Amino acid sequence: MESTTDDNIAGQRIVAVRAMTSEELEREGWQAHDWQSTVVLELESGTILYPSTDPEGNAPGAIFGIDADDTAFALYP
Repeated sequence: MESTTDDNIAGQRIVAVRAMTSEELEREGWQAHDWQSTVVLELESGTILYPSTDPEGNAPGAIFGIDADDTAFALYP
């Protein structure tokens, strides 16, 4: 896996929030489950970002956040 810098991502607009495709799951060696959907953030450059349970990429993960009003949320496709 190649490393990237914030310069390749920062400032890009998110153009889609979607579920990971079966082809993308397969590329990672992950299996699709009805109970577990993996969110993808697609950037204007075509770069995609998605969570993993750990740095080794052993399984998909979840994205959580806190908005400007201090309200916690989770991202779902």
